[in-house]
Amino acid sequence: MNRRLLAALCLIGVLVVVLVMNSGRVSVDLIFKTVTGVKSLVFLGFAAAGVVIGVLLK
Repeated sequence: MNRRLLAALCLIGVLVVVLVMNSGRVSVDLIFKTVTGVKSLVFLGFAAAGVVIGVLLK
């Protein structure tokens, strides 16, 4: 198996564990607004944003 693929699968596994273990609500202060949401969805959104930024910078 390719090392990059193995690393990506490990990171996805860690992300899934973090998403499952975090429940509850959290407030996120944006520049002009405060958004309240479920912790796991906020983490998922930030992870998705990080993937998009990583792909665009590649």
